[in-house]
Amino acid sequence: MSSTSNPSVHSSSRETTPEPAKTPLWMSLYVHSIRPPAVNEDTLSGVPSANNPRPLRAMPDNADYWVNNAGEAFTFKFPAILDLLGQFDRSGAYFNLPRTGLDLGAIKKMRAQFEVRPLDTKGEDVFPAEAIRCSSATLDMLNVLHGEAEDARNALIRSKAAYPRDAPFWRTSGFDENQCFSIVVTTDLLVGNIPDPGRASVPRLRCCDIGKSDTMQSPSKAKAAASSGSPPGGDPVPTTPLEPGTQCLSDLPDPLGRYAAVIREYGLQECTVIAPKILSGNGDLIEPHEYRSKLKTGDIVMIEGQLKLWTISPSRRENGPQEDKNGSRRYQVMLKSMQLLPDAKVTPATFANYFSDVKGKRKANDAPEDDHPKKKLAGDDADYDGEKSGEGYGDAEDDDDLYGEQAMQLTDD
Repeated sequence: MSSTSNPSVHSSSRETTPEPAKTPLWMSLYVHSIRPPAVNEDTLSGVPSANNPRPLRAMPDNADYWVNNAGEAFTFKFPAILDLLGQFDRSGAYFNLPRTGLDLGAIKKMRAQFEVRPLDTKGEDVFPAEAIRCSSATLDMLNVLHGEAEDARNALIRSKAAYPRDAPFWRTSGFDENQCFSIVVTTDLLVGNIPDPGRASVPRLRCCDIGKSDTMQSPSKAKAAASSGSPPGGDPVPTTPLEPGTQCLSDLPDPLGRYAAVIREYGLQECTVIAPKILSGNGDLIEPHEYRSKLKTGDIVMIEGQLKLWTISPSRRENGPQEDKNGSRRYQVMLKSMQLLPDAKVTPATFANYFSDVKGKRKANDAPEDDHPKKKLAGDDADYDGEKSGEGYGDAEDDDDLYGEQAMQLTDD
């Protein structure tokens, strides 16, 4: 008569490697890394190779997007390590603004960039294997999508010397044995309610303003009155009050006085700051001015992203860089949300619904709906002024340091 199988007896009778402690971070990583749309080996089965990337009408710009089988922007999640000291991080006081020559055009394109690194593949004493695999698979997935897009777009170009240069989804940082790949994730626009200079060239007068000034005697006087917000000699034109708690451009930290100067020059007193969905472990919204105080290098985060490709036309400038003569392609990971871990919503009870039983069978309980942050997020009635300008691909990154990266290439054996 055969003995009855008893998992507890077998587990105690054979030698096993001690399991890592189920800390709040460990449990959060486990749950987030097995919940869709976390990246795994089957993720790209829902993303057709044909006609990808392509323009997406629902998006507010002219870039090409990777689209899933449902015709929607391909969205995915992966765990990573924040590196605020990285070469490509732009989360400081002035975000991705140029170091010199700040103007209205730069403000319209102001975004934050975060550099993140995959979880250490040797970190199973700290991270669950599922999270490590998810993080590592993300770089593999980006490599595959980048390679497919390059092959398709270069197919009709006869000479490799004529290929446009490309900035892939990943970057290379460090030196020698410390070299590693990182991913740069870019937020949506940070500034809204930007006035249109073309519409502000003449002030709006009222009946009581007639005969009180020489505002309409010259375009220069009219423009000056429009920029000030009221006609000379008249009372200030009433404006729509901002919602309580709304942060303005003038509220951002300004250690060098750069915001103050551009606000005065272009009349940006009512420009608002649009906070991307970046959440603390407790689910509170982290405002852009808090990135350097509430986030730090080494933090473990869950990134939700979408992918897009900017195609830059060849440069026609005679004195332009030689590498721009063929044009360029710039691949971007756009930040849809970022969750700082551990996530307080992942309780031991939540974790128990996901964790494998002793036979290795995972339960298929659905995840609880994410709580929504209390404050207004990017994309919620956001003003994308300047984003739909139709002026080519001007929102693509202009930094030359996005190029010259060492390429990694996966091939089918």
